[in-house]
Amino acid sequence: MNMQLKEILEIQSKQNLIFKLIIDKNEFDVVSLKIKHENTPVTKPTKRGGVYFSDKIVCKISAIINDLKINEYLTKAMLGPNTEFQNIILQTTYQKNNQKININMITNLTSSMQSSNKIELNLILQDIITK
Repeated sequence: MNMQLKEILEIQSKQNLIFKLIIDKNEFDVVSLKIKHENTPVTKPTKRGGVYFSDKIVCKISAIINDLKINEYLTKAMLGPNTEFQNIILQTTYQKNNQKININMITNLTSSMQSSNKIELNLILQDIITK
């Protein structure tokens, strides 16, 4: 996953990739997306709270969505009211060697912040699937 992520970050810095967020079979346009690596408080890979796996370093994603309709799907996706996370997919496409590459980044929602015109979602990357 590190090589795939490195490639995505490199391409994102050279061209503005357009992402779609897919949650509960619904698509939303991502207005802004930031990806960063961050240390966690765990000292070894562990299952946090018995629910989700966390390594010593995680990849955190911040995605901004302007469509407030997404709000109705968030309670099903985030740990808290549920005993497990629902996967949220960030999808993009780019060209490499004259070939179209489709990427699905599988994420879990850790928190969200809403204003009157946007929602910022904080996600943790779980997997990258390239097609």
